[in-house]
Amino acid sequence: MDKKRALSGAITFITLMGIVSLFSDMTHEGARSILGEYLNLAGASAATIGFVSGIGELCGYSLRLISGFIADKTKKYWTFVITGYVIQALAIPALALVPEHGWIWACGLVILERIGKAIKKPAKNTLVSFAASEIGTGKGFAYQEFLDQLGAFLGPVLLFVIALVKGTDDLFTTYRISFAILLVPAMITIALVLTAKIRYPDPEIFEKQEDKPASFEFRKSFVLFMAAICFFAFGFADFTLITLHSANTGAFNESMLSLLYAGAMAVDAFAALFFGWLYDKVGLKAL
Repeated sequence: MDKKRALSGAITFITLMGIVSLFSDMTHEGARSILGEYLNLAGASAATIGFVSGIGELCGYSLRLISGFIADKTKKYWTFVITGYVIQALAIPALALVPEHGWIWACGLVILERIGKAIKKPAKNTLVSFAASEIGTGKGFAYQEFLDQLGAFLGPVLLFVIALVKGTDDLFTTYRISFAILLVPAMITIALVLTAKIRYPDPEIFEKQEDKPASFEFRKSFVLFMAAICFFAFGFADFTLITLHSANTGAFNESMLSLLYAGAMAVDAFAALFFGWLYDKVGLKAL
């Protein structure tokens, strides 16, 4: 593949996968903006919501060690990407089927969504890295993150509009309607990822051949970095707890919770573009 064609193909592939992420984030991040109050209305206590949020994140990150290892060994990256996206996308609209006081089922779907993310994330990042090596790693992932977070912004805004247009006096019913409507971006996500697989069955062709295979070492700097990340995560409050606390204390009106989350995602989207560009300029100092 000549350089110009490879560059054009890499940009198109990254953009397509970014649009996949956009609709995927519209689905699960949109749901995340109201999830805490929804679980509370379904009968879950604050302690349960905190525990389930923690277990969900534990599954969402720890299982990547397994899925990433198997994906590398089998080279079946697309299998993991498609499977993960299907599970993650469909777990959210399924929340619309949860009956009143069905908090156990709702919590199970929350954890299942995180498992879906763990299955697809390492394989997806690997495929994107092949194309990103053509245009610059920082820039490539910045484009991805921008589109990803644009979806994370649009999802909560969509739910805010749904609450205004289709809202009922029963907040639990309004939330169920919201989850049902999220089936639309969920199905678009699945359709687009299948399209990407058909159009680019072997994204490995974008990877520069002269690059040496990366080797992993437990260096002191890596250990210190991981320690810092662990302490950061230890003190992190999941947004499901923030929404629950906001609703219970009246700090924000329930209809505004999704917009609160959308604002945070908008900041993330534009910050990704800047720090991706900065990474390509100064390397790890950007962290």
